[in-house]
Amino acid sequence: MDRLRNSAIAALLFCSIVLAPPAGHAEQNTPGKKPAPPNIEAPSNIGDFTYTSQDRRDPFEEVHLLKMSKKNPGTGVEKSGYELEELKLVGVVKTGAVTFAVMEDTQGKGMMFKRGDFINSNMWLIDFLEDKVVFGYKLRGDIRKIAVDLPRK
Repeated sequence: MDRLRNSAIAALLFCSIVLAPPAGHAEQNTPGKKPAPPNIEAPSNIGDFTYTSQDRRDPFEEVHLLKMSKKNPGTGVEKSGYELEELKLVGVVKTGAVTFAVMEDTQGKGMMFKRGDFINSNMWLIDFLEDKVVFGYKLRGDIRKIAVDLPRK
């Protein structure tokens, strides 16, 4: 008899564990009944938000700082690079064996050029002197040098 009672208790315990709902479920869902969505209300001072990527650069597209091209608003023709008049020499940065000229365009965007880098199709950086940066300019087959003084504080 004890053996029968122990096996009946073991069977009831097994069925209660296997058939019991998982912990955390206070109410059982019936197959035809959907659970109620949580009641979440947006604050009244926030309106609908929409985002558009129109007229924005693709963040996964490679950026070429030295080969920037801009449209000339008067002619609609694309121009490659910068003219020297559009740039302001801000300073010179030396990192080990490489020296960079730090320049700023008319909109305040900074860029760095090293020896041999082209500013536009006819002008490139030739050399760094103690107080000047020397640019080369090709005009009708003739190469001219233009020296730009470093700014002093």
